Amino acid sequence: MKFIALAVVGFLGLVIWSLLPQPVLVDIAPVVRGDLSVTIDDEGETRIRNVYVVSAPVAGRVERIELEVGDPVVADETVLAVFQPQDPALLDVRSLSEAEAGVGLAEADLARAKAELDFAKQELARTEQLAKEGTVSTSTLDRARLALRTAQAAYDQANTAVAKRRADLKTARAAMATAGSSRKSDAGVTYIPVRAPVSGRVLKRMQQSAAVLAAGTPLLEVGDPSELEIVTDFLSTDAVKIREGNDVIIDDWGGPAPLRGKVRRVEPFGFRKVSALGVEEQRV
Repeated sequence: MKFIALAVVGFLGLVIWSLLPQPVLVDIAPVVRGDLSVTIDDEGETRIRNVYVVSAPVAGRVERIELEVGDPVVADETVLAVFQPQDPALLDVRSLSEAEAGVGLAEADLARAKAELDFAKQELARTEQLAKEGTVSTSTLDRARLALRTAQAAYDQANTAVAKRRADLKTARAAMATAGSSRKSDAGVTYIPVRAPVSGRVLKRMQQSAAVLAAGTPLLEVGDPSELEIVTDFLSTDAVKIREGNDVIIDDWGGPAPLRGKVRRVEPFGFRKVSALGVEEQRV
């Protein structure tokens, strides 16, 4: 009987033990104090910070451009292209004289407008004083105020005309300076050398063969490959958390270790972009 009782007690104990909740398995590790870094991750692309597009200075014929993409250039020394102006009148001294005369006429108009504005101010002051004394009508006072506004508008217009004429004069002087740096061949034909604006390398060649081009036609892109920056776009909800000067970690760039940098600029505007899943997103 004693053994039977022990067996029953043991069986009941096994039943009770099997019904008890099992403990949750956990990993145990020591507590270590450290810095917590919160990152916003996205893919970006590199680009040269300052890219200069070299264009045709005047309408004319450009000689064949021998420079290849990747060739080094030196600021104000390397000749990128050689132009034969189509219209020599652009380099005529008369253009400069006409620009100087235009500035003189515009300044004379500005002086006349200034005198009329001063007179309108004085006339309005006198009319307001007479209106306080009750010797002039309200309509006379209104006409004096209108005359002042009209004179002010004429003065502003004359001031703008002077600024435009001075800009034309500056352009004419620049054309004369370009003409001064031009060279002539044995046949007496005038050529204008187009020099590199900065030191660096040729990034892109838009024109190679000799051709007649209009003024402003792009020829080459020049930049310094050592001045690289990384551009990336984030969701607008993430972009509001980014500030200029924040630390940046650049990984998966092909090197053995991550690179570090700083946020230089956060663009103040956003744009819409459709994700790979077809969702339209607002990004910065």
